[in-house]
Amino acid sequence: MFIVTQNVQQNNLPLSQQWWWIIIALMVTTILGPITVHVLKNRFDNKKRITIIGSNISNINNRNGMPEQVTSGQRLYSNFILNILTVENKRSTTQSVTNIELYNIKKENNDFSDIQYDGGFYDGNQKFVLLAYNNGTKEESLRKCSVKFSFCEKDTYKIIDEIEKVIDGAHVLKSGDIKSLLIYQFDEFISEFKKNRSLETLKVSVFDDNGNEFPRLKLVVIYNRKENRFYRPQEGRGGFNGGGIPILDLREDINRQSVSCSQSLKQGTNDVMFHVLVDRSCNLRYRVAIKCGKKRIKSKEKYSLDIRIPVYKQETGVFYGIFYLLLQKYAPTLMKDIDYNKDLIESLDENLIYDKYYAASLATNANIE
Repeated sequence: MFIVTQNVQQNNLPLSQQWWWIIIALMVTTILGPITVHVLKNRFDNKKRITIIGSNISNINNRNGMPEQVTSGQRLYSNFILNILTVENKRSTTQSVTNIELYNIKKENNDFSDIQYDGGFYDGNQKFVLLAYNNGTKEESLRKCSVKFSFCEKDTYKIIDEIEKVIDGAHVLKSGDIKSLLIYQFDEFISEFKKNRSLETLKVSVFDDNGNEFPRLKLVVIYNRKENRFYRPQEGRGGFNGGGIPILDLREDINRQSVSCSQSLKQGTNDVMFHVLVDRSCNLRYRVAIKCGKKRIKSKEKYSLDIRIPVYKQETGVFYGIFYLLLQKYAPTLMKDIDYNKDLIESLDENLIYDKYYAASLATNANIE
């Protein structure tokens, strides 16, 4: 503005014409100034990066469609998984992921053993059972483990006394085999609770041969002094709705697969989710890229997952699972050791056998065949 005024004055223009030039200069500055600032701001903002800064992979539970973390030492995944990318958007405006791509896909056939546990406490006969089952595709020798029965104080849950039972691992389980490792009568604990009126809770925990506690193999029972017996407290359950999350179908042997989607990226960190489906036990490797407009953003991570098709729908061992309920129906007295195989289980309840497309249908409401 100052430069224009100077130039007008130096050219010795009449005063009226000088004012016209000043007015035009003001109008140009007023109109073009904000536009120039906006263009420069957008250009600066667009240079800010969208990056994949992390990821997390979960199984989808074949019984309820809920995601769950892999806790076993082998880190075996089932054939339907949830991959969550952590994406950082440094731009000030919301962006949109329009496509997810897997590339450098490789599947190498493989077999895995997968020893899991089940069991629980039965109110009716006051017995506890610990079961082992091989949910993998090849046989495996059981390893030594131990069960601790802890007597706990009311309110404080302080452990007053413990009894430990060590279980020898001298058994081999073929794929689909189920065997009882311990059947224990809780009646012998009643005298301890009668003597010490501060006791109320009996806690059961299972440990591996290195002394590590299995996180899903814990239970508590409450002592009822009026009835002089133990009972199991009630537990609640949750749910998960995975509808709307895209699926990358890798049942065919392909090197690259992509799927269209629409997932918003607000400023800051965001979750971008997708499912992966395969059809057999294998080592699965892939890399991930997402598209935001014309930009293709690659993850630095190279994924390598051991995938196994389980024998039974209960993929992760847990107390009060499907085999606990099966024994409650077909062997409620627990008078004999349990030694079952897949053929027998299928004849008793075929719904316990793993359906490799059920979790995908349950989690996504999709018809997958």
